Amino acid sequence: MAIVIDIETVGQSVEEIPERALDYLLRSIERDAPEPQELERRREDFFSRLGLDPTTGRIVCIGVLDSENGFERTFAQADEKELLESFWRWLEGERPTLFVSFNGRRFDVPYLHIRSAIHGIEPPYPIPLGASAHFDVREALEGDDRRRRGSLDYFCAVFGVPSPKTEMDGSLVGQAYAEGRIHDIERYCLADCHATLALYRRLRPFYAGGRR
Repeated sequence: MAIVIDIETVGQSVEEIPERALDYLLRSIERDAPEPQELERRREDFFSRLGLDPTTGRIVCIGVLDSENGFERTFAQADEKELLESFWRWLEGERPTLFVSFNGRRFDVPYLHIRSAIHGIEPPYPIPLGASAHFDVREALEGDDRRRRGSLDYFCAVFGVPSPKTEMDGSLVGQAYAEGRIHDIERYCLADCHATLALYRRLRPFYAGGRR
């Protein structure tokens, strides 16, 4: 069984970040005593990027898609710990033999593991990072040439695959979450999964004998 996985994240509120950790982070943007305008720019950039770091962000949705039978579902409980516990229970029951993602080995899976560790959750069936059990579409497309880096939307355009970024992209997830539009986030997350699967199917014949 091979499943595609994708996560959506948002930044934590300032109140949710431990005070000592927040002080440390804010000191870093106040280094070299910047002018007020520059300090404000740094603060805006800092707060806009909280969701990209698992120590200052949180997971609001996990999407999974079975590459063989098209089964799909999301995990989007309001409480992140419950969301993660529900996801890990489901994964233990399914026990997929291959994971497919877009940038999952460098972002999604480490983020899942770190957020779970912060909540004291020990995954009963951890997601592997080794290439033999985890096909990262972005890594396959990048190769070792960093100049070939591109977004999911970019590669969808190159391969003629419908893009999931027409109505939402990652930068809008935080706003949608703040507005309570969790169903929109779930649809977007699954659209990312479907686009990733379409790219994987185009690439699969060239890797490991067309493994499934």
